[in-house]
Amino acid sequence: MKINAITCLVFLLLSFRLSSAQILIGPVAGGQYSWISFDDKENKDFYKVKPVAGFHAGVGLSFLVRKRFFLHTAFLYSTKGKIIEGKEDKLLDNKVTYHYIDIPILYTVDFKGRIGHSKEFKYFLGAGPNLSYWLGGKGKFTNTDLSESIKPERSYTIVFNKKPEDTEEDEMTVEDPTRIQLGLNLAAGIIFEPFGYQKFMFSVRYELGHSFFSRTSNGIFRDTYYQDVLRSRNQGFRISLAYLVDLHTADRKKGKSTINRKRL
Repeated sequence: MKINAITCLVFLLLSFRLSSAQILIGPVAGGQYSWISFDDKENKDFYKVKPVAGFHAGVGLSFLVRKRFFLHTAFLYSTKGKIIEGKEDKLLDNKVTYHYIDIPILYTVDFKGRIGHSKEFKYFLGAGPNLSYWLGGKGKFTNTDLSESIKPERSYTIVFNKKPEDTEEDEMTVEDPTRIQLGLNLAAGIIFEPFGYQKFMFSVRYELGHSFFSRTSNGIFRDTYYQDVLRSRNQGFRISLAYLVDLHTADRKKGKSTINRKRL
């Protein structure tokens, strides 16, 4: 897993060198709808999965690789999650929000479109890997065990590498977490360029997770039979709006002002 992550970063740096002719940077933000898929399909007989709304925000980068071809990436804080409902235990309800640092890497190609007879715009299609670092998360759950206790609903925080016997009542421990997770992005979007050196990018992205939350351990709670199945993957749709400015704009203006002085 670490080798794959390093490979992605090296490839990103190589692309940065190739694309040094034009670099755009700016804020990115948007909403998302995420859920999980089980590796063992038999879990569908015991649990129902529902999606959770979240958001992402950060800084986006866009590099021109060659004419019409771009490398887009971003450094994002992202919230994802899931809702698990029991089919056998009808009282089981587990809602979790995960916190991530996401680095989506998209290789795109631009196309030209037209609105009416005069207004032009660009749209793009792209694909690429998604590198995520799992920061942690919080959740609430209840089940048959807890329904008879003083607190029928338990709020908890996700902790890593902690032994089950040392887990506090308000914690869920993951003994062998996959903190660095990889996935695949498929994206499409629309680009508006009001001044040539600025871009407004509206994009829709589907993320298909490849890495499990954990390959060998479940999420363990204290004093209850329920364990959160973590041999599962993230999936979701992301909608983003980015405002990007060409970093070379200042150089171009400087050159123009020098020429104007010489003429005077």
